[in-house]
Amino acid sequence: MMKKLVLLFMLQGLTVAAISQVKSQNVVVVTMDGFRWQELFGGADSLLSFEAGAKYNTKYVQRRFWADSEMERRKKLMPFLWGEIAKKGMLLGNRQAGNFVNTANMHRFSYPGYNEIFTGFPDSTVNSNGKIPNKNENVFEYLNKFPEFKGKTASFGSWDVFASIFNEKRSGFLVNDGFRDVPGKLTDKQTELNRLQHELPDLFHGGERLDVATFHMGLEYMKVNQPRLMHFGLGDTDEFAHAGQYDLYLDAANKSDDWIRQLWAYIQSTPFYANKTTLIITTDHGRGQAKGGGWKDHGREVTGADQIWIVAVGPSIPASGESAQKDQLFQGQIAATIAKLVGKEFKTNHPVLPAIPMLNK
Repeated sequence: MMKKLVLLFMLQGLTVAAISQVKSQNVVVVTMDGFRWQELFGGADSLLSFEAGAKYNTKYVQRRFWADSEMERRKKLMPFLWGEIAKKGMLLGNRQAGNFVNTANMHRFSYPGYNEIFTGFPDSTVNSNGKIPNKNENVFEYLNKFPEFKGKTASFGSWDVFASIFNEKRSGFLVNDGFRDVPGKLTDKQTELNRLQHELPDLFHGGERLDVATFHMGLEYMKVNQPRLMHFGLGDTDEFAHAGQYDLYLDAANKSDDWIRQLWAYIQSTPFYANKTTLIITTDHGRGQAKGGGWKDHGREVTGADQIWIVAVGPSIPASGESAQKDQLFQGQIAATIAKLVGKEFKTNHPVLPAIPMLNK
């Protein structure tokens, strides 16, 4: 692992020349917390779909998401990703095809994962989910310093730790997380969404709102303010997995797929974004295996929790679909990729893994 990381740092300089080939003007990132590559590429897991683990309806998974083949099951679970993005973008991380994406950080839980995604630095000292302001500069913060991105950067997350992960006070861009209201002069719809988030069930009792609020609050913010850098941090998949509710875990993934469909439809129908916006979808960490219940958990001691995936679509992304290249990629390469997509090089005071070469045709 360490030799591969050293090689990646050496390759950093090779990406600079390609930065001039700018096709994207905007980048939107969607993170689906703790969503496994096994379901993304294989649909409902055969070892979990017939367990009587559904609280309200033991046949729900079989009725909604089951089919005889993995190809059918993954289309039932994520119809937009496999019906649209697979034709026009790229999906990385199907380990059965020999395409590997991993976390480079050793901790394999949320804060270290999001730190790696957005700072490009798998910092071993980032080892807590506590609300500790991140000492590492993130790529949104870096880009927000340029005049063309200043005030055009935002993150909407369900989990109330994103303000710390992005170090909101230092970064200087809007982070709306947990149950915080969107501030400032608002449209009637934004005011209504602020109110409605507090009326939804507080299922997780830990400062994390349901993703339906996060998505619609974030999408409305996009419509009103048209940020050039935008993050949606969805969390329901992780929460329902920890609870062992496989039916609700799949349902959350399916709803996320439809929100991504709505998001992409808005992007492609809006002159400010259409054909000049790249959408990146990924996760902060993997999970354990289905056998023995390991899928409920993640962390340093959980086998498979470092196994993740990346999906991308946009004007700079090859329409190559599911990658079968025998590659080893890392979560930390996303940060430099974001900068490169908009014609910048992410230069900061900590190490940054190089951009993903195939995500810039």
